[in-house]
Amino acid sequence: MLDLRRAKALLRLSLQKYAGNLVVRRLGWGALFFLAAVVIVGSDLYSTGVSFREGQVCPTNIYAPRAIVYVDETETERLRREAVDKVEKSYQEDTGVITRLQENVSNTFAKVRELRDADLQAAEKMQRLRSYLTGEIGISDSDLDAISASAFESLLQGKDEDLSEAESLSITLLKEELRYGLKADALPSAKENIANKVSQSSITSEWKPVVSVLLVETIRPNLVFDSETYQRRVDQAEAEVPVVERTYKAGQVIVREGDIITKAHLAVLRQLGLIRGRTAWQQMLGLALFVLLIGGLIVLYFYRSLKALLECEQRLILYGLLFTLTMLIAKGVSVINISSRPEIAALVGYLLPVAAGVILISVLLDKGLAVFTAFIFSIFVGVMNNYQLSFAMVAFAGSMAGVLGIGVMGGRSDVIRGGAFVALADVAMILTLGLLDETPLALVLAGMGMGVLNGIVCSILALGSLPYLEGAFGITSSVRMLELSNPSQPLLKRLLLEAPGTYHHSILVGNLAEAAAESVKADPLLVRVGSYYHDIGKLKRPYFFIENQMSRDNPHDKIAPSLSTLIITSHVKDGLELAREHKLPQEIQGIIEQHHGTSLVVFFYQRALERDRPELVTEDEFRYDSVKPQTKEAALVMLADSVEAAIRSLQKPTPGRLEGLTRKVIKEKLNDGQLEECDLTFRDLDKIAGDFVQVLGGIFHSRIEYPEAALITELERRKPKGAAVNQ
Repeated sequence: MLDLRRAKALLRLSLQKYAGNLVVRRLGWGALFFLAAVVIVGSDLYSTGVSFREGQVCPTNIYAPRAIVYVDETETERLRREAVDKVEKSYQEDTGVITRLQENVSNTFAKVRELRDADLQAAEKMQRLRSYLTGEIGISDSDLDAISASAFESLLQGKDEDLSEAESLSITLLKEELRYGLKADALPSAKENIANKVSQSSITSEWKPVVSVLLVETIRPNLVFDSETYQRRVDQAEAEVPVVERTYKAGQVIVREGDIITKAHLAVLRQLGLIRGRTAWQQMLGLALFVLLIGGLIVLYFYRSLKALLECEQRLILYGLLFTLTMLIAKGVSVINISSRPEIAALVGYLLPVAAGVILISVLLDKGLAVFTAFIFSIFVGVMNNYQLSFAMVAFAGSMAGVLGIGVMGGRSDVIRGGAFVALADVAMILTLGLLDETPLALVLAGMGMGVLNGIVCSILALGSLPYLEGAFGITSSVRMLELSNPSQPLLKRLLLEAPGTYHHSILVGNLAEAAAESVKADPLLVRVGSYYHDIGKLKRPYFFIENQMSRDNPHDKIAPSLSTLIITSHVKDGLELAREHKLPQEIQGIIEQHHGTSLVVFFYQRALERDRPELVTEDEFRYDSVKPQTKEAALVMLADSVEAAIRSLQKPTPGRLEGLTRKVIKEKLNDGQLEECDLTFRDLDKIAGDFVQVLGGIFHSRIEYPEAALITELERRKPKGAAVNQ
């Protein structure tokens, strides 16, 4: 029992250890999304068609659900076999055959003459002749046994002129048979001819069996089969046979009701995936490798172009979720039967709303990533629709148009505009493809209608899911930022009513910071909205801040500098509490927390030095207890806040004074170490100062002074007659 508990504890610790490992978690998520993509895209490999067999009577009309052009392998192979059968075999003449045969005959008769003149017994001579014929000429013993002994004895006693006649006849007969070429298949006939001619010849009758066996057993074909030339002719004949292609238009009848199903019908049905069968594991493996390759390309893109996004696990999960859900929705739409007419039902590929996923990726993550994903989605659309290029092209065109149509987000209405661009791109691409393919006008118009519907569906999906995705993953899109910048937002409305000075100060800070944001490659929208909310903590005690003091009474005159510092610095903490209460985005909360960093409250520090003994006053008591700016955006708000506050106290804001004070404030923040944790460079600080001065010059430009009496007279002159005195 103890061992079981210990094992459970170890397992729990191991799981906690691996769950806390970022690499392991990423691999786990990657494997999950990979399997989901394989299952979604490869679901077509589990055929859901009907079951047919050759020779069966077709129970109903079967239509082609889509256009298809495929190679009829069976018919092509049959035509190739016919062409090969017509190829004549090639032979080459072996000129050495007749020479060897003549040598065999001449040597045999020379051996006969030699044995005839030898001083040997007749039996010995006959034995040696038999041995020569079997060993040197290659005649079998069985063939020699069929010849009588008297025939050999007569041959060994023959006269020279008779032997020469027999030798000459033998050579002549061989030449006659080989004159026009002798093939292997004609060899039996040639042997029979030679035997007949020997039997009818004028040579000694007792010698005929020996001569006949000699010629029949030694003759060989002199036409040899040329396999190389023949194979070359075969290859040429096969190559000249054109590939048999079968073309079926969408809605065309493949098999009519009552017809007998043939092999050709089954081949078409298999090509269209209309026959139920087992899962093609080879195709599943290929699809898995294909998805793995696409996943590798996506990871490489992240690594090369979006390293910051690659380090954020939550954003990676969001991308994987959007990718998978888009594929799932597209797959679900692709199996919908939108019409009873096959040619119309085949157009469902134009309805796949992959552009919605691309739009969401563009708004929530990155535009470049959205463009790359649009290309990936179009490939998957083609794969899911039986590798139809037209559907892939329409999906890519619509997705790209959606990204480009949104542009810089100015509100949720821009998502609707993106959907309109999707519809226009789909319509244009479908019309183009229809003209190129000479598709009937009715089908082109139906496809264009699908394209318009696709754009509408994409808008609805993107617009409807955007708020939920933002909330679930803590992502602040530009749409959310624009909503927060609306003056009707509760916090901004409170700021305007309860702390109007702070409100207008925040507006000016936003103008300054936004003007410099683009120069240093910061987010202008985040900077502006962050500036609007950076001082919301002043709502708790608005009249303790000088911009909100309408009267001359200053509550800080009645309290100690240390207490004043505590009240002033607490607005950062109070602002964070309000931001969390109103669920402001983390980026805004970061700006609220960091916009003062650990700066010194100089005014009250100096007042404390004047009131108390300097040795008792420390800077740490008069500094903000917060975090230094961690981002360019937070640093811009800090600098704009400090510059705007300093410029407000300037008596005569001439251009020279404005620039001098601006650069002085920025330099003080730099020397105080407030910018050491963000990635602003000296060149960035110079650009920021220049942009600040340009905006401030527009605000504090010189004005023409009108004499008061002349101004009143002019206003009275312009007043309409009959106007109420107290209006």
